[in-house]
Formats: sequence, C-alpha cells, structure tokens
Amino acid sequence: MMGVLIGPIVMAATTTSPRLSKRFITPAARVASTARTLESGVFGRRDVFAEGLWPSIKVRLEMAGWSPSQIDQIHEQLRQGWTLPMAVRHVAMLHGACPLRSRPLG
Repeated sequence: MMGVLIGPIVMAATTTSPRLSKRFITPAARVASTARTLESGVFGRRDVFAEGLWPSIKVRLEMAGWSPSQIDQIHEQLRQGWTLPMAVRHVAMLHGACPLRSRPLG
C-alpha cells in the first residue's frame, strides 16, 4: 500500500520543470537592469550623493523654501563634490540670504 502512494508523488515531482527565480540573476544583468531603471526617469536624474538621490534632496530643498535658481546652484555644488550643508551655506552666502523657514540640511 505504501508503494502505491509514493509512486504518483515521485512521478509528479520529476515531471514538473523547476521555476526560474529572478533572485539569482547574473551580476551583469542586475547592473544593466538597474542602470536602465535609473536612466529611464523612474528616479529622475542618476545623480547620487552622500545625502541620497538628487530628487529627494531637491524635494527637501523645495519644501524648505529655496528658489529654483538656488536649487540649481546647490545641485552644481554637489556635483563638484561639496557636502550638502556646505553647498547650502555657500549658495546662501552668494545670494546674501536664505529662506525664512530653512533648517539645517544634512
């Protein structure tokens, strides 16, 4: 009786093909798919800084009251390798003012 129950179970297990998981893709394919996602605009620009991705930094600056021209200057400073607090401070000194409700960033 035991042999009758094991037979169909063993046959079913050997006839099904294993499902391929995307968890174990090659590193080159993983990097390529990530690059396509970043370049496609899902995350905006591909600028990544110590403080995070540029779109999230930009939103924080907009919420703090920085003007678009000041945000562009801060972005340029970050591209040159400045830290966010130093870039914000430098742009504020260049303009002679900072937003009224601005808080320390970074």
